[in-house]
Amino acid sequence: MDSIDITPSANNKRLEQPDSEQHWHLLSTAQIFAFYTLTKIGFQLLFVRQSSDEKLAVARQDHKIITIDSTGEIDFNPVLILRENIKQV
Repeated sequence: MDSIDITPSANNKRLEQPDSEQHWHLLSTAQIFAFYTLTKIGFQLLFVRQSSDEKLAVARQDHKIITIDSTGEIDFNPVLILRENIKQV
């Protein structure tokens, strides 16, 4: 299984992170329906990663990470590289 690198490239870094409401508006209809079910068991939307041909929603429940592709397919065992708490100087 290939790893999905969701760390930003040098030319893709943001100065501000979108808030959860902005991420919510990026979801496709299929992702909204899939995510709605997951909220009932405690998952929270972290962010939506957009590329030229795909929107990938990333959610978390405690230490469990899942992804939802733009068709609403849920991957309960994604291979992700997350950037967390990195201080920029």
